[in-house]
Amino acid sequence: MRHGQPLVATAVLAVLLGGLGTGTAHADINTGLYVDNLAANCSDTGPGSQAEPFCQIQPAAQAAAPGDIVHIAESNTVYAPVTISSKGTADAPIRFFAAAGTGTDVKVAGGQTTGITFSGAQYVDMAGIKASASATTALAFADSQHITYRVATVGTGLRSAATIPAITVDGSSSGIALTRDLVTLSGGPVFASAAGAQDVTLSDDRITGTVRGGITAVGTTGLHLAGDTISTVCGNAISLTGGSSGSVENTVVMPDTNTTCSDTGTPAEITVDAASAAQITEDYNAVNPLSTGTDYDWAGTAYATSQALRTGTGQGVHDLDQTDLTLPVTEWLTEHSPLIDSGDANAPGELSTDYYGKPRVNDPLVADTGTGDSSYDRGAMEFQDPFTVSGIAMSPRAAYVGVATTFAAKVNNPWSDSLDGASYAFDFGDGTTTSSSTSSATHTYTQDSGNGYVQAAVTVDRADGTQLGTSGFITFGVTQPPGPDAGLACPQDPSEPRTTTCTFTATGYYRMTSDRITFGDGSAAVAVTGSDGYTAHTYATAGTYTVTQHITDSDGRTATATTKATVGPSYVVTSPKRILDTRHGTGAPQRPVGPGGVVRLKVLGAGGIPTSGVTAVTMNVTDADATASSYVTAYPDGTGRPTASNLNFTAGRVNPNLVTVRVGSDGYVDLYNAHGNVDLIADVQGYFTNVPRTGAHLGGLSPLTAPQRILDTRYGPGVLGKVAPGSTTTVALPSMGSPTVAAVLDITATGGTASGVVTVYCGSRPSTSNLNYRAGQSVSNLVVTPVCSRTIEIYNTGGHVNLIADLQGLYTTGGGPFVPTSPTRFLDTRNGTGAPAEPLGPSGSLTVKVAGVDGVPANAGAVLVNLTGVAPTTATHLTAYGDGSLPNASNENLATGETRPVLAVLPVGADGCIRVYNAQGTVNVVADLEGYYG
Repeated sequence: MRHGQPLVATAVLAVLLGGLGTGTAHADINTGLYVDNLAANCSDTGPGSQAEPFCQIQPAAQAAAPGDIVHIAESNTVYAPVTISSKGTADAPIRFFAAAGTGTDVKVAGGQTTGITFSGAQYVDMAGIKASASATTALAFADSQHITYRVATVGTGLRSAATIPAITVDGSSSGIALTRDLVTLSGGPVFASAAGAQDVTLSDDRITGTVRGGITAVGTTGLHLAGDTISTVCGNAISLTGGSSGSVENTVVMPDTNTTCSDTGTPAEITVDAASAAQITEDYNAVNPLSTGTDYDWAGTAYATSQALRTGTGQGVHDLDQTDLTLPVTEWLTEHSPLIDSGDANAPGELSTDYYGKPRVNDPLVADTGTGDSSYDRGAMEFQDPFTVSGIAMSPRAAYVGVATTFAAKVNNPWSDSLDGASYAFDFGDGTTTSSSTSSATHTYTQDSGNGYVQAAVTVDRADGTQLGTSGFITFGVTQPPGPDAGLACPQDPSEPRTTTCTFTATGYYRMTSDRITFGDGSAAVAVTGSDGYTAHTYATAGTYTVTQHITDSDGRTATATTKATVGPSYVVTSPKRILDTRHGTGAPQRPVGPGGVVRLKVLGAGGIPTSGVTAVTMNVTDADATASSYVTAYPDGTGRPTASNLNFTAGRVNPNLVTVRVGSDGYVDLYNAHGNVDLIADVQGYFTNVPRTGAHLGGLSPLTAPQRILDTRYGPGVLGKVAPGSTTTVALPSMGSPTVAAVLDITATGGTASGVVTVYCGSRPSTSNLNYRAGQSVSNLVVTPVCSRTIEIYNTGGHVNLIADLQGLYTTGGGPFVPTSPTRFLDTRNGTGAPAEPLGPSGSLTVKVAGVDGVPANAGAVLVNLTGVAPTTATHLTAYGDGSLPNASNENLATGETRPVLAVLPVGADGCIRVYNAQGTVNVVADLEGYYG
């Protein structure tokens, strides 16, 4: 079917498939004459056989004898204009038909010449042959009798020519029938019959896109218009003058709303002059004129409504118009239109089928107001049964191998509550079909469709085999039944330090018969089949465990899911309290710690720490009055001293460092001093507990992906300018989503005008300190401090000093647990531990594997590391981070030749590594693992 001509092609196809019409003798399709302008061996000199057809229609028309059928092949080109002078007989008419096959049209086109002319022709039936011209009449009847022209399109393209009709019938012609035709693109009028013409019928035609006038007849006797639909821009839709006689019934006239009329005057849709009025029957029409026009002009009198026409003339008793009833200004009928079932079945010239060749049908939803057979609609189109098969549904909504799939036709059947006797033909798309007396059918697929798809469809037929509708296709893949699939996640809530609550899923097509979870600590498996999707488990010791879910479905298929569960103590923040000062005898004898000396420091029950349930303590440890360079190692009392160090210092200086150390089973921790004499001070900052507890002060770590600078009084962010002695600086913290318990940040003091100390806190300022600095020194220390409304305070004593704060993480109520480990040295560039045995150069970076090393699991979120810079060749700073670009932050600031440690919380990169960057000179780097965070 060619784009732009769907109606003609549909109509032609309907005729060819449905026969030649009532009362027409059928001829053998293999007899007669043949025309095909695309055939390689066509010839206009004959013989016009199927083997050697004519090229054009004209020689076939000249050769045709009574009873012949001229088969004209459809073509994507046009045939030359033709004059038909053929003479058949009443018993043996000559037929010109479009031959089906290519789906295109048979087109006869003339430019300055009429496309098809019947001249002196008799008893000719032409169907499916399109007539057109670009500058003159497209279809003409001259001195011809008993001619039928049907199921075709006529057009001129002369929308600007006001006087050239598309179709003409001269005064010597009679018995002319134009049925089921489409007349379009005419300047108008569309049809004109001259005085003397007789017995002219136009029925079930569509006239649309015309500019000036529709059907005109002058002095034509026996003119019958029945079931036409006429749409015009200007002029009269129907004009009967000069003593014409006949009838106008079942016709719909309306304006063409796509074009504006530029003519003056007020045309009537139906005009009948005084000479014709007594000889014309007008009824069962629907009239809807332009707003500037009127409905009727009858015998010289204008009637604006059908009611006025009835009162004045007795005509149009059953007419409808826009005053009586609002009519849709369209030729397409919709349900409940007043045009449905309201026509006159006995109207002269009316056909038993509509424009498309469809039968007359009675609409049960519309009251029958017509005459005779109540199924006749007005206009060219008969409203058909709106029964449709709108689709096909499947259940389940996916098709699985070995599982019965039910397909159901989705039927729209407003005219009937049932489809008694209907049959449903299902095509399942895999080569199998079935018929059913109900609207559903079940099918089991035996193999999957791989990367392809199958298409299922259903067709519905009446009991007599007439097709009611088809669904088209539903396209889908056939796969194996899904699942079983297991899903498992086992986080820890800080309020339950040694407990994980696992959420789990078990999905699949078949019912689950077994669902068991093992927690990786040797405990018995837990059966969770049919439970609520979560189960809790408490571990005896902190660590990372492999949790496994095993499921089995009723088909015997199995699946497994594993995940890591990390449990460990949660952090409790406290107000800083001094629990050790050997200068004053706090927590230990009042004397310096000698070389090789150990201070046993009781932590349980001291400084606000509970007497039980504590696994580790976080303290700020400071050396004072050292007589020699040395280091301090903190470790649980009652255990072997590790090789790692927590605090490195030189004689005569004061150096703090944050320490997190496990508590011995007796509640003590040990502080070992390597060389010389030194006083030790310890300020407790908080502790880790394995005791379940609810409340705002119990949290887990939420590490940042990279350190974030939140204060720099040199350049920003935060306040600018050195902090004065005795002043407090307020710093805002970002949100991590869950309530914040404490902040973990690296504090640096630099450029001080005098020595001083820095205290970080919230609420009441404690008497303890976090960082000691000397004039001109750059020094750092890690701080864990309580948080008040997402802010902290930094207090300075001593000289004017610049302060820098780099946030490393937050302890929140939704953070991960801490698992303390025995201090283990995993990096030492002096001897090649974890990296080449060479100092780290300027702008140099080390990448060190931590995940899967020294007990750190592969899924660890962060590690707690004591990072030490050893004897840099020039003043420098170290920055440790996970991955990505180098952050604008520092962990440790070192003077030339200085050796200092700093505790750091470092996120583990996606590759399981941490990075250490050195700014200037060369420096050896040492790192000791203290624990990890889940």
